[in-house]
Amino acid sequence: MPSLVGSVVLLTLLWVLTFVLGRVRVLQSWRYSRWIPGMVFFRVSLTAAVLSRILLGFGLQGDLFNWVRLVEIAAFYVALVEILLDLIWIVLERLSRRGVSPPRILKDLALVMAALLVVAAQMKTQGLLTTLGSAAVLGGLAFVVGPGSASQVSNISSALTVQVERQFRVGDWVEIDGNIGRVDNVSWNSTYLYDDLNDRLVVLPNSLIDSGKIINFSRPTATRYRLDIEVGLPYDMPPGEAIALMHAVLDGHRGVVDPSSSQIYISSFADSSITYVLRFFVRDFASRGRMKTEIFSSVWYAVERAGYSIPFPVVDLRTHRSSSRVQSDRQNIMQEESFRVLRSVPLMSALSDAEIRTIVALDPVLSFGHTEPIVVQGDVGGSMYVLLEGVCSVLVRSGSNSEHNELIEIAQLTEGEVFGEVAALTDAPRSASIQAVGHVVLQEISQHRIHELFRSNDAAMAAFAEVMAAREAAHRQFTADETKAFQVDLVERIQRTFSRLFLMD
Repeated sequence: MPSLVGSVVLLTLLWVLTFVLGRVRVLQSWRYSRWIPGMVFFRVSLTAAVLSRILLGFGLQGDLFNWVRLVEIAAFYVALVEILLDLIWIVLERLSRRGVSPPRILKDLALVMAALLVVAAQMKTQGLLTTLGSAAVLGGLAFVVGPGSASQVSNISSALTVQVERQFRVGDWVEIDGNIGRVDNVSWNSTYLYDDLNDRLVVLPNSLIDSGKIINFSRPTATRYRLDIEVGLPYDMPPGEAIALMHAVLDGHRGVVDPSSSQIYISSFADSSITYVLRFFVRDFASRGRMKTEIFSSVWYAVERAGYSIPFPVVDLRTHRSSSRVQSDRQNIMQEESFRVLRSVPLMSALSDAEIRTIVALDPVLSFGHTEPIVVQGDVGGSMYVLLEGVCSVLVRSGSNSEHNELIEIAQLTEGEVFGEVAALTDAPRSASIQAVGHVVLQEISQHRIHELFRSNDAAMAAFAEVMAAREAAHRQFTADETKAFQVDLVERIQRTFSRLFLMD
């Protein structure tokens, strides 16, 4: 009797251990979690083993005891078969060129068949494969299959069709019966889609696969997903200019795959605008919402910088005079803000208030949206910029031999900071790319405007070079002699650049 109690305690501890291991397997909290076998059949076997020991302790060794022993042994053998199938699936996944294991439903089918064979063999061994035993098994199958058997058969048939024909697999982005999501699982009865936009799981009966339309966004390639967006632009903007502007937006966005394959065409002439369709590709289907937002935003800013506006159907009761007055007031406010910021910039200290007001009156204030490129590393500069509002990211390529190297952020610029001055003053290539972070407003100072300032202000060129040399000295930790040499060299380069402009006049 003590040995019987000890075995019950040991089996109970093992039964508790199955729950712990099962939890680790589900949470994937251990490096080798995927190697832990399924615990369901072990748990059934241990439960039956504890029950059989209890029955044995009370001297109950009839038909009930035999059936419990059958469950104990059969569940144990089925658990071993499941371990073998898990190992086979892991090996097949490793041997697959694409790192994809065979369909899960085939493993489930193999496990069911093995379970039926094990149960039948155990029943025959213990003499339980009688009329009563067969009736019990068939009754259990009738209970499982009976309700809705036609739909169940249809769902299973569709699941097998998917696995054999490979219409889609786990991880693919698909649309089934109007539902868009990533395939998370295909079971006997249902297909599970993860809807990333609403962060929910959509469960569809497999029968919809045969009756509905399926769109697989991940085929034939899982690295190119097409997006189409519609944009309405004003009639007074020439279509050639509009198409070129939107191509520039797509070419400048890092998330667009192979911009040369992008297409822009006119869809229709609407009541208040010309409707254009932008067709392009992205690498990650899950980024489609963010990409559409960024492209829409970039188009708005590009259209605004080009001097147009996105049209909308309204009844405008304003007169031309009132509209001009509103626009003039807005421009005056922007010029005053630009003057305030430029007046505080050390580089502009050699300029008079009148010269700075000339800059803000004649050179444009530009707006950029999130992730839009402002200058590109390697391009020859023609303007410098002062940041009036927002934040800009300073990016450099990770290598020098390829145009497709990853851009790495090395710094951020805030209000009042100047960039592009070396390229504008010396015609040197841009040393870094500048990209907008959120909404950004800039005062552009063109090379032509700088040329006019230097012609009227003899001290401005030397003052610019002195400030730039002092800033470079602080950055590179120059000595006094090195700072002076850098300043002299900078003045010579500025003189060579602007002497060409003087000659053009």
